[in-house]
Amino acid sequence: MKNKVIVLIVLLLTMILSIDKIMIRAEEIEVMAPAKAMVVLEGNSGEILYSHNANNSLPMASTTKIVTAIVAIENCDDLDKKFVVSDKSIGIEGTSIYLKQGEMLSMRELLYGLILASGNDCAVAIAEYFGSEEGFVDMMNNLAQSLGCSNTHFDNPHGLDSDTHYTSAYDLAVMTAYALDNQTFRDIVATERMVIEPTEQYQARYLKHKNKLLFKYENCIGVKTGFTDNAGRCLVNAHEENGMQIISVVLNCQPMFEECERLTQLALDNYMMKTFVLPYNFVSNVHLQSSDKTEVGVITIEGFSKPILKSEEGLYRVKYNIPETIVAPVELNQEVGVVEVYYKDELIYSSNLITIEGADNNDLKFLIDNIIDQWF
Repeated sequence: MKNKVIVLIVLLLTMILSIDKIMIRAEEIEVMAPAKAMVVLEGNSGEILYSHNANNSLPMASTTKIVTAIVAIENCDDLDKKFVVSDKSIGIEGTSIYLKQGEMLSMRELLYGLILASGNDCAVAIAEYFGSEEGFVDMMNNLAQSLGCSNTHFDNPHGLDSDTHYTSAYDLAVMTAYALDNQTFRDIVATERMVIEPTEQYQARYLKHKNKLLFKYENCIGVKTGFTDNAGRCLVNAHEENGMQIISVVLNCQPMFEECERLTQLALDNYMMKTFVLPYNFVSNVHLQSSDKTEVGVITIEGFSKPILKSEEGLYRVKYNIPETIVAPVELNQEVGVVEVYYKDELIYSSNLITIEGADNNDLKFLIDNIIDQWF
């Protein structure tokens, strides 16, 4: 009997230890990234929610075309004007919409071919429209530099492997957030299907977006897939829900759709967009001295929102520093206080408070002194 009890105790301890190990592994899997590098960025605020090797420079394949598209959109005067595609865009290796010599298409049609079908020939045709592929790539690098993307360099507009063609997960998320501020870009990258009408040289082209999550989730808004042997499978996915723009970037990630899906849900489960200060919002009235008016209203100038962990909502506080009384004269939009937001005891945001109207000083001594200052 004693031996049986000992055996039962050993079995129970083994089960408990096994459960602990399973729980630990589950926690590790939840935060572990199968991607060589990844980042989850809240696009409206620029806040990083999750990351893994986010600043490592890596090849990014056709996710390059996000930058190709926004540079073209911002620099083309007429997206719907037809032009003859460059002969240099014919027969480019990799994915293609099979452009033909002498074919006339619009920049908008090429952009759909670029994003939905990931056409490398579209990328070259777009670049050549602006003079040369080399000059266009300079424009791409200039944009990256202007956005502070120090771990990015482009050699081409399509993303085929090159020794000095690279970005980081973070840089790519930043550039995507920038591009999503452009409505034309948003419309194109969120389009599930599109038809390029037939030309004299080729039949109609039926395009379908390669991002499977766009078809699965109503709140998914694109953006772009990519693959080369060197870069592996890459995906930039954007999802808007509950006031957050969740941009998930995975580089060299075999389960790229599943991982972006998981990361998006992780962000939705754990984060919330918190508005701490509303823009141009009435705060209070301040008592006035030496004026016909008894008080003046005070408002905020700008708003402040940021994604926060739901579990930490109670660690934030907003503090308004406003004097009880001010002495006239007061000007319209005069700074009279400060609003501050704290996380624990750390100041994370500060902005001035201003008056919504002016008020003259009716004190006789002030009026006399003012006349003397102006005339003597």
